[in-house]
Amino acid sequence: MATGTLPKYDPSVEGAVPLGQSQGLLTFAAIFILLRAFANGGSSLTGLEAISDGVSLFKAPEGVNARRTLMVMSGILGTLVFGISYFAYAMHAFPFEKGTPTVISQIAKGILGEGAFGSTFFFVVQAATMLILFTGANTAYSGFPYLVNFVANDGFLPRQLSKRGHRLAFSNGIILLAGSAVLLVIFTKASVEHLVAFYALGVFTGFSLVGFGMAKRAKTRKEKGWQRSYIVNLISGVISLVIIIIFSVVKFTEGAWIILAITPILVLLLLRLNRQYRAEQAALKVTQEKSRATSIARHDVTVLVDSVDIATVGAIRYARSLNPRKLSAVHFVIDDRRAEEISAAWASNAALSDVQLELIDCPDRRLPNAAVDYSIRATAAADVELTLLLPRRSYSALVGRLLHDQTAEEIARPISQLERVVATIVPFDVERILSGEESLVQSKREIAPIKSSEPKPLAKPDLTMTQEEIAISHYDENIQPIAKAVWRKRAHVRGNVTSIRTAPSGGAPRIEVEIWDSTGGITLQFLGRREIKGLEVGSTICAEGMVGEAEGALTILNPSYELVI
Repeated sequence: MATGTLPKYDPSVEGAVPLGQSQGLLTFAAIFILLRAFANGGSSLTGLEAISDGVSLFKAPEGVNARRTLMVMSGILGTLVFGISYFAYAMHAFPFEKGTPTVISQIAKGILGEGAFGSTFFFVVQAATMLILFTGANTAYSGFPYLVNFVANDGFLPRQLSKRGHRLAFSNGIILLAGSAVLLVIFTKASVEHLVAFYALGVFTGFSLVGFGMAKRAKTRKEKGWQRSYIVNLISGVISLVIIIIFSVVKFTEGAWIILAITPILVLLLLRLNRQYRAEQAALKVTQEKSRATSIARHDVTVLVDSVDIATVGAIRYARSLNPRKLSAVHFVIDDRRAEEISAAWASNAALSDVQLELIDCPDRRLPNAAVDYSIRATAAADVELTLLLPRRSYSALVGRLLHDQTAEEIARPISQLERVVATIVPFDVERILSGEESLVQSKREIAPIKSSEPKPLAKPDLTMTQEEIAISHYDENIQPIAKAVWRKRAHVRGNVTSIRTAPSGGAPRIEVEIWDSTGGITLQFLGRREIKGLEVGSTICAEGMVGEAEGALTILNPSYELVI
């Protein structure tokens, strides 16, 4: 009576999964079918784990809201599973071997009927089912990138998976998931039966590891109420392990064998990757002995010359800015005639008259080896550091690689292995000149005479501040835009912190904070301090004090301040 006049389907229809014969005892085949049903049902309850991976995405208080969401989703999921199972039992809705019609579509058609109303809402149910599956797929895209981010931070996956894209999402994790999904769909020919095997084994393996791991954690720490946590997590681990065993047996021929074969190999690879990361971290660890900088009494700079052009002149100009003790230029001679041309062009160029050009024979015509030999000789003394500047002319990406070699990169690679030698590539964009484009920053050819004037605020950035934000501070009555701050007058300003600079540990304590509002920027300078508790980039600060000048920019020295929360 509770189900009304629901129709009942004929279980013996052609194409339906065979029902079998009723017997008094459960045969092995019946037990096998029940276990398979249990495993399939278990896979339908997955997806909730994505909440635990994305707790940080919830509105504060994150933990409370995540638990509430988990309870609501568990209730909805349990209701759906129970309701569909009951209607399938009451209506004899059996699955078909070819996959269609599905059990849900049979239930919907039987309940709604075949009239205009029933047909319309039948498609509504199908669309809702599709949206639920779409949401389930979206859960993976929101949870998987965070999961691999945690694993990558622990050193068991490539570090690229822990990097965020320009939209603050873990783009590499999303790309990895999408690529893997495409390969799985192609490999299984989009068969749900095969995909469930891959999905369930992977999910419940994670559940099992988490359950046993949390149980061990509870038993090890023995915090208040640890017995309850230990029992709950141990039971979840055992149940998940049972489901893994069942799936491994019942789905073995449907693709589970691939998971069973690949998993040990992947585990070994991930452990090897972690070992490599740990070895690299140990090699780069700063010890007390290594942290003491070697006393370098002499810094020499050498420019490797392949031709005399504006790229070489630019490299020489950059070399002068390094203030070396000795600046020299070296050309490795492979072709005598070319060496003579370079030497003559060098001598006739007034911009290079103060730099000595040295010609070094390269009999084996291997420039990287010649550069290494030169660097070793130049740094024979322990107090000498050498910087090699390699002018690199940049051409179009495809044609440039075909028409021009990559000598600078070939030389820089072995040089990086030498102590007290640094190889720096100085790029010069030839393609920009060929295309007639202007540089991003125009250099002024004429320098105007310097006129004394009062310091001006920093240039206006693209920042806005809402009225709600301005209404927080008790400085509101006297607040003024940063652009109206005047030299040698007191000012009340408010802005967002865009940069924080601290003095070197060996120097006098000092913090410089650059703040901006919608009109401009100003620098706050705190002497005698190395940190300000609660101050970080992105926070908002109100400051009041006398406006001075430092390096041509308006600066408030040791202002009174308030951090706005």
